[in-house]
Amino acid sequence: MKLKSILSVLALGALFAAPAYAAPIEMNFQSAWSPAQKQNAEAIVPWAESFEKASNGDMKMHVFFAGGLVEANALVDSIKSGMVDAGGWVMTDYKQMPYVFMTGLPYIMKDQAHAYRVVHKFLEEVPEFKAEVESVGVFLSGASSAPFMIASREVPIHTPADIKGKRVLYWAPTFAEYIEAWGGIPVQVAPGDIYVGLQRGMGEMFLCGVSCVKGARVQEFCKYATALEMASSGLFPYSMNRELFEKDMTDEQRKLTMELSKDLGKRVLDSFLKDVEGAYAEFEAAGCKVIRLNQDELALFAKDAQEYIIPKIERKAKEAGVADPHAVVEKYMKIAASVE
Repeated sequence: MKLKSILSVLALGALFAAPAYAAPIEMNFQSAWSPAQKQNAEAIVPWAESFEKASNGDMKMHVFFAGGLVEANALVDSIKSGMVDAGGWVMTDYKQMPYVFMTGLPYIMKDQAHAYRVVHKFLEEVPEFKAEVESVGVFLSGASSAPFMIASREVPIHTPADIKGKRVLYWAPTFAEYIEAWGGIPVQVAPGDIYVGLQRGMGEMFLCGVSCVKGARVQEFCKYATALEMASSGLFPYSMNRELFEKDMTDEQRKLTMELSKDLGKRVLDSFLKDVEGAYAEFEAAGCKVIRLNQDELALFAKDAQEYIIPKIERKAKEAGVADPHAVVEKYMKIAASVE
């Protein structure tokens, strides 16, 4: 074979042996949370930065926060379409994801660490739940929701009776049902309006996750903050666009992505737990008394929330096409009870 022919064959072989990307893969990730949320700095940003180092510059992940690329309610569809390459998302339409929606059962978890173990058990044992999560994209990892807290300007809160008739600010739709269950009057505001809204009398109280309450800085003038412990069992998934993962990445890049992502949810959880304890100390330092409920008081909140919210979850799931929502709820509760 002539030298020219030999070189042509070698060049052709090198072409087909080359990786799918000659240049680095540039990926954009959007968190569902604001930059102020501690888990972004302690878990998500280091995870994203690890791609470039672990791949020797072959992969890069750029991090954006809530609204940085797309609106929060558009994030799920944006991951599906590839408008956003990866993201940490929350369910926004119960009709599209009724089985994910139904995991948001109130007070079936012992604490946040238990919730983390339970939602991953749901992924193992409930095929419909797993299918809905994977419909968004390739599931990388997941975290559990933060325990709820209600901050109050003037009134210490020990039982639902202390909330009854009071205007309670909230921003995520789920919180409205808890407020209604406890007899309060839900007042929805934008996340950025919480501080001013509570300060200027739009409401007497504010309900959100502990980190969210701290981030809103209402502890600067609220006298009390009551820890409502684990209220919801929702999953916070981290997913990647399926076409990017399955078609555009090499085998080595896929393997590396899953390896780097396997503990992301756990790192987010650990950051959540540290942030909760740190938040309590910060509230006290600001002059806001943290109220830790005893078991009898907590049971009253749990009872009212379950009696009001679970029937609504079942009705909405039925509307979304789930044949026997009550059986699904019982299955979720059974799974939760079986997890240590």
